[in-house]
Amino acid sequence: MSLFFNTYKSFYKENLKLALPVILSQVGQITVQLADTAMVGRYGGDDPVPLAAVSYATSLFFIVFVTAMGLTFGLTPLVGEHYAKGNKSYVSELLRSGFVLYGIIGAITTLLLFAIRPMFRIMGGMMISSGSDASINEVIDMALPYYDIIIWTIFPIMIWGTAKQFLEGIGNTKVAMVTIIISNVINIFLNWVFIFGHFGFEAMGAVGAGLATLIARVAQCVVMLAYFLYSPKFREYTKGLFRLVTPHFKAIIETLKVGIPISFQMLMEASAFALAGVLVLAFGAHSVSAYQIGTNMMNVTFMIVIAIGSATTILCSHIYGRRNFENLRKTIYASYQMGLMWNITVALLFVLLRNHIPALFTSNQETIKLTATMLIFIALFQVSDCLQAISISVLRGLQDVKVIMPIVVISYIIFNIPVGYLLAFNCGFESIGLIVGFIVGLSICATLTILRVRRDINRLERRVGN
Repeated sequence: MSLFFNTYKSFYKENLKLALPVILSQVGQITVQLADTAMVGRYGGDDPVPLAAVSYATSLFFIVFVTAMGLTFGLTPLVGEHYAKGNKSYVSELLRSGFVLYGIIGAITTLLLFAIRPMFRIMGGMMISSGSDASINEVIDMALPYYDIIIWTIFPIMIWGTAKQFLEGIGNTKVAMVTIIISNVINIFLNWVFIFGHFGFEAMGAVGAGLATLIARVAQCVVMLAYFLYSPKFREYTKGLFRLVTPHFKAIIETLKVGIPISFQMLMEASAFALAGVLVLAFGAHSVSAYQIGTNMMNVTFMIVIAIGSATTILCSHIYGRRNFENLRKTIYASYQMGLMWNITVALLFVLLRNHIPALFTSNQETIKLTATMLIFIALFQVSDCLQAISISVLRGLQDVKVIMPIVVISYIIFNIPVGYLLAFNCGFESIGLIVGFIVGLSICATLTILRVRRDINRLERRVGN
């Protein structure tokens, strides 16, 4: 065991040096998500409608949000590759083109979110006609004002995301951490003010949570840009940022080539979870609230793995840029090991504390009981969730992203969603059946992406031999 640890010790340190600020950022984001859920749940008390409204609004918003944000992820491996090569002028072009591209995408995404707003009523009507809980109308009435506010968070987050992904490409993960922490403090404080009504404000409930999120995300963007643009550390990359010249179309096309498959993967995964969040409406407000709590707890695990994966993408992109593949295998294996240690630990905690965790969010006994059962099944897919997330992070860093698209189609569209639907509606498992669908889909995704990573490692290591 000691020999094994010593073999990978330096690789653990290298990953954690980059991952730790991202982990702290993700912990901060998780804290806000949990605080939003807990505060809205406590505001509702025994009434599950406020929490269900936030869950429903978020499920639709999240699909579009993560798809847009996924496009910015294409910036990191390209910046990392050219930064490792020492090609700083092209790195600057990637940054400038990134702000143009993602600013336009942010504006288009905002309009799209307004355009799909009628879907709330349409899907709610379908659920009522299928015989589900009539309280769905109450959920929708409360969800729409919340949704109308969080739509405006897209543009500032896209601009912030551009700077964040660029900085990760050059190996700086600390700046994003600081901006997220500042944003989180603002968000939690304003949640308390707006949701419950303090300092002369009326209690706004779910709408207050949306307003707090908007203000916090605008602040997050402003702080990031202020530091990024005025810090001498980044002057060589930002000095020509706002000059009025034609965007570098080669940089935009390269960024989209990498970003589109990443965005598609995030769209498929988010759509599967969001669709489950909509389908769960058919089983009533208690099921919606239980699903919201369960997925929030799942994010506790997933966000930490994403942090490890972000560090892995950076390390792999630098290795790819230098074309020095001798330590590629150990770098990747160290990431798998750290991710699995975390996910397995949290999975055990989900099972052991399944009756206590839901009580942090609601006092409704039916919701607590259902969530406790759901957490057992969420614990079952933690290993496969970890493996697929880190494998995809490796493929991003090596710019082998086209293969991700057919893999996620097979995993989520062919297996995950149909299996979940069949178990939920035809086999009588209801909301638990939707979670079992994720066990199947994520396991298939993990298997296929691991096989692709192994192929890439073997192919690149042969270059060393030659």
